[in-house]
Amino acid sequence: MSGIPAYIFRQIGGPLLFFTFVLTGVVWLSQSLRMLDLVINQSQSAATYIYLTLLALPSLMALILPFALFCAVLYALNRLYVESELVVIWAAGFSRWAVAGPVIAIAIATTGVAYAFNLYFMPAGMREMKDRVFEIRADLVNTFVKEGAFTSPVEGLTVYVGERNGGEIRGILVHDARNPKSIATYMAQRGTLAQTPQGPRLIMDNGNVQWLEGGEGRLKILNFEKYTFDLGQFDKQRDTTNREASERYLNELLHPEPNLTQSQRNKFFGEAHNRLSAPLYCLVLALIAVTALVGGNFNRRGYGGRIALSMLAVLAARLPGIAFQRVVDANPKMVFLMYLWPSIWIVVLIALLSIPALEMFRTRANRSTAQAPAQ
Repeated sequence: MSGIPAYIFRQIGGPLLFFTFVLTGVVWLSQSLRMLDLVINQSQSAATYIYLTLLALPSLMALILPFALFCAVLYALNRLYVESELVVIWAAGFSRWAVAGPVIAIAIATTGVAYAFNLYFMPAGMREMKDRVFEIRADLVNTFVKEGAFTSPVEGLTVYVGERNGGEIRGILVHDARNPKSIATYMAQRGTLAQTPQGPRLIMDNGNVQWLEGGEGRLKILNFEKYTFDLGQFDKQRDTTNREASERYLNELLHPEPNLTQSQRNKFFGEAHNRLSAPLYCLVLALIAVTALVGGNFNRRGYGGRIALSMLAVLAARLPGIAFQRVVDANPKMVFLMYLWPSIWIVVLIALLSIPALEMFRTRANRSTAQAPAQ
C-alpha cells in the first residue's frame, strides 16, 4: 500500500490507537471498582489489584474495538475534510474507494485482532483471573489471621488474633458455635498455620478449650500445651471442570460436558457464536463511518448531520446484535441471525459506496481548482 491509500491508513491508525486507549481506560476504571473490595478485604497488594483488572481487559476488547474504529474513522476523515485534503484527493481524480479502501483494510486488520482477543486472550485472561480470585478468597492465612480484628470466615465461627509476626501468631481466640449442641471456645498464647498432608491446620500452643458439658450446664476447661484445630473443611478447591462461559475456549463452548443441562448448553452455544460474530461489527461500524463522510455528494456546510445519523446507525446496527445472543440462548436454531444481521449491513454499505454519486462534486472541485490561479 502506497500513495493516497497509505496516507489515509496512517491518518486512521493513530486515532484508532488513541480511542482504543481512552475507551479501554474508561471501561477499565468502571470494572476495576469491583475488584477493589476483594483486594482490600483480603489484604492484597496494589500489584495484585492491577494484575486482576488487567486480566479482565481482553473480555472488553471485542466490544471496545468496533466503537474505537468508528470514532477513529470519523475523526480522521472529518479532519481531512476540514483541512481540504479530501477536496484535493477528489480534484486529482481519485474515486471514493481511494479513501474507503484503506478504511476497509484497517477494519479487516482490527477484526483479526478482535478475533484473537475473543478466541484466545479473553478466555485465558478470565480463567487466570477467576483462579486467582478463588485462591485469594480461599487463602486461609488472610481469612483467619487479621491482626487485632474479629473475623467470621463461616457462619458460627469467630476468630481473633492479637498479633501476627511472620509465620507466628499470638493471642488466639477461636469461638466455634457452628453446632449449637457443642459450642467451644479455644484460647492460646501463640500458634501457627500449617499445611500438612492431611490438610491445613491451626496449631495452638499453651492454651485451653472451654465448653459447656452436654451443651448446657457446668463449664468445662481443658488446658493444653499443643492443640491442632482442623481447617480442612474451609480449604475449598476450585472445580476446574465446571467453568463459566467466559472462561471457556471455543471448543469447550461448542462441545461441553455431557452432564450439563440443556439451558447451560444453549448458553455456551450462544456465547461461542457471539465470539465468532461480534468482531464483524468492526467492519460494519467502519463502513458506517466512511459511508457517512464519502458516500454522498460533497457538502460545503460540513458533515455534522451525516455524523449524527451515523451515530444512530451504529446503535441500530449493534444493539440488535447484542439482543440476538439472548434469542439464541432460548432457541439455538436462530443462530443464523447473529451472522445475517452484520452481513446485511456490510453488503448494503458497500453497495452505497459503489454508487457513483460523486461526479457532481468532482466537476465542482475541478472547476474550483482551474479558477484558483485567476483569482
